[in-house]
Amino acid sequence: MPTTDRTTAAQRGFSLVELMVVMAILAVGLLPLAFIQTRAQQNVADSGRFTEALALAQMQMESAKSLGSGNVATDSGLVDVYTWRRDVTTLVPGPVPARLDRITLSVNWTEHGRPQSLQIINMMSAR
Repeated sequence: MPTTDRTTAAQRGFSLVELMVVMAILAVGLLPLAFIQTRAQQNVADSGRFTEALALAQMQMESAKSLGSGNVATDSGLVDVYTWRRDVTTLVPGPVPARLDRITLSVNWTEHGRPQSLQIINMMSAR
């Protein structure tokens, strides 16, 4: 019985064109995933900066509250990349027991070339 080197179609494997088509399909499918991953990492970094700014604002607000009503003054400062400002507005003037102050704390920073800010407001009285 003679042997031949012919193989059936099922045994041939893949042609170069078939492999290139599969590679193109994979590339089209994987590129959006790479974009989504990059955007997710950027969002996590942005959230981290916002969280740091909020922690700074809360720390400055607690510092103001620890001074007590009537002793809090407008102030500002710079911490790392964050600029903060505390404004005090007297809503009800008078002696300390009846006095009511509004404390507005603003934190500003730059993210991706755009200015960002957050603001927290608290009321404080001696009671």
